Amino acid sequence: MGTMSSPPDGDRYVAVHDSARFKDLRRQLQTFILWASVAFTGWWFLTGLLGAFAPGFYRRAVIGTVNVGLLFVLGSFAVVVVIILAYLRFARTKLDPLAEEIRADLERGAR
Repeated sequence: MGTMSSPPDGDRYVAVHDSARFKDLRRQLQTFILWASVAFTGWWFLTGLLGAFAPGFYRRAVIGTVNVGLLFVLGSFAVVVVIILAYLRFARTKLDPLAEEIRADLERGAR
């Protein structure tokens, strides 16, 4: 009874899942996902609302046959690219180091 044996594999993973560092990792990821979703959804609704309630603004020609509405729709692709690049940087600087620490601790416990 006085000896401590290593927990079975399943218990190690449950312990990691319940750890403060893993919860912090999930919280950081969920916070990023929330803000990225709000940014894209906001842009998407703005594009749709302007198209519905300000069609004259959307029809304004910018260069030749390119109008403001087309630029807003193409801007959606730009927003997606910006969100992707922001996520890659966020994951590289914030998420990956924390995940690597958790993984290293888990592998040390396996030995």
